[in-house]
This record gives sequence, structure tokens and C-alpha cells, in this order.
Amino acid sequence: MRAARAEAERRLAALDRTFDEIVAAADLEPPDDEHDPDGTTAYERAQVTSLAAAARATLRDLDRELARVDDPGYGACAACGRSIDLVRLEAVPGTRTCVRCPPGG
Repeated sequence: MRAARAEAERRLAALDRTFDEIVAAADLEPPDDEHDPDGTTAYERAQVTSLAAAARATLRDLDRELARVDDPGYGACAACGRSIDLVRLEAVPGTRTCVRCPPGG
């Protein structure tokens, strides 16, 4: 889980740098709709912003899970009480149910 968090931090840092580069490149030239008729710059900003928001959400989920690891009930299914397989906990951080029970069950 810590490795997944470190990867999410790296991804977010790279996206933040990309966004800054897009903004800096756009600032070098005056706005000119004729040379950007499809709104490419706006699309790139929106795409990077969306990906960064997803990375931030992943970080929040992983942080929440890392805080739960010390909880005595960690790893128990919220629906049936059976143990949640470690593979599932690693694959789906934040899961509170085992594979036998429906999500949110």
C-alpha cells in the first residue's frame, strides 16, 4: 500500500509539472484562436487537471487505508465479518467487503 501511495505521489507531481509547462507555454504567446481552433490548450489543461484530481483522490483513499491498518477490525468484511484477502485489500484500497459480499453491503 505504501508503494502504491509513493507511485500516486510521483504521478501527481508529474501531472502538476505538466500542467505548469502547459500554462508556461501558453503564456509565451498571446491568445490566438486562429492557431488553436480546436481548443487544444484548453483540452490539455482540462485533461491534466482531471488526471491530477484522480491522483489526489487515490492519495486520499490510500491515506485513509493506511490509517485503518492499525485498527483491530482492519481486514474484516463489513457485511459478513469474514477476513478480506490481502490480495483484495492491496488491489482495491478502501474496500470494506470481501469478494462474496456486495460492495457497500
